[in-house]
Amino acid sequence: MLFDLTERFPRGPSGKLRDRDYKDAEGNLFSEGWGSSEVPYLREGQKSAEGSTQTAGWNPYDIYELDHDDWRCASVLQSLEVPKDMAMGDDWRCDEGRAKLFKVGGQITRRAKRMARRVREAKKWVENNIGTAVYKVNFGWRARSGVFVHADNKEGAKKQFELFMASAFNEHCEGWQGADEVSIEYLRPAKTPLELMALNAPMQAMYREAVEKKRARIIELQKEIEAMDTAEQIVNIYAINMVATWGTGEGEDINV
Repeated sequence: MLFDLTERFPRGPSGKLRDRDYKDAEGNLFSEGWGSSEVPYLREGQKSAEGSTQTAGWNPYDIYELDHDDWRCASVLQSLEVPKDMAMGDDWRCDEGRAKLFKVGGQITRRAKRMARRVREAKKWVENNIGTAVYKVNFGWRARSGVFVHADNKEGAKKQFELFMASAFNEHCEGWQGADEVSIEYLRPAKTPLELMALNAPMQAMYREAVEKKRARIIELQKEIEAMDTAEQIVNIYAINMVATWGTGEGEDINV
């Protein structure tokens, strides 16, 4: 799949493998290529989670797991090793009998750009066509972690948060900056309700840790309060006793 996504004319999981299958009667390459309507091999599958014209028949869910950054795509492609008879690159630091699939330089740069663009297209298609997805509810730029919900769109995600959780958050909660600062971020297609437990676990752990620290601080503050209160009362009692004994001779130094 990685190789196919870097090709000028990706062929899909069951497409033809020969260059002539992607040329017209005059021997010219078809004009559209990616998602081509001219080449049936490139538009297999239904417009669903299992395939689309935007992914050349490859499962958009699988493509969605790939990085869409040019540099990271280049790094992945540069690390690919295949048997020597299939390789286009050298065998430096490769296992015996294997070599790099791509040459370092312009070849990887071009292919990485194609791959990144197509991954972005696949992700866009998934976001627009797959119903239930995972959305992250961000509290504000200072928040270290957000809350994850399942919804069909950003408006639905915000309603989920407002209906079930927003009332529990206020200015005393770490990272919270007010309802006006809440923003919604699309994460990925939903897989299972259990994933929400895993995704929200870091935020819950952060809050549990913060609560324990605050409780420990409360205990420490209570000890400080009791100690300072006792000290203040002792000083006050001393002063009262001095006032009460003033002029009676009690406690006075005969040399003063």
